[in-house]
Amino acid sequence: MTFRRGQHQGPPKQPEQVPPAVPDYFGLNGMRLYQPDSILAVRLPHGVGELAAYCKTLTWVGTEYFGKLGRGFGSLGILIVVGIKPRGRVRLWCEQVDGVVPVDVWDVFVNLLEGAGQHVRPQVLEPVACALECRLGLGPKLPFPMVPREWQRASESSTAGLAVPDQLFEVVFPD
Repeated sequence: MTFRRGQHQGPPKQPEQVPPAVPDYFGLNGMRLYQPDSILAVRLPHGVGELAAYCKTLTWVGTEYFGKLGRGFGSLGILIVVGIKPRGRVRLWCEQVDGVVPVDVWDVFVNLLEGAGQHVRPQVLEPVACALECRLGLGPKLPFPMVPREWQRASESSTAGLAVPDQLFEVVFPD
């Protein structure tokens, strides 16, 4: 092997090292629909895309808020359950799973969620409900609950059981 003058100058160049991707501190693990697609198709006149856009907005709020605060709350889950009724009525149930965020931080987060997405809230003909399973850090070690505690208590107090969301909303989200 021979080298020619000027062919090799300086130490060999190392390939650029790309740091491993660090996931956002807040992220969406999954979304749960409480109604089948056939019912959602009737209740969401403009399609499920509106519901998806609203849920993306809620996730964005969490990403921005907790991203600016830093990573000091450990790993836990945040369950955000969305209830939507005709005429733009929305209610959120927000719960912490397997951890605790300080009350002052939590209250601001919930208020931001409640004010978010006013221009992308889906129009519904009848009640619709879904849940966002979000994580802080690596997320909770425990599984996410299927429904918020308030729904569970309402269901337990009913002798006949409550269909989600129609009958349940009569108790936890009345007109």
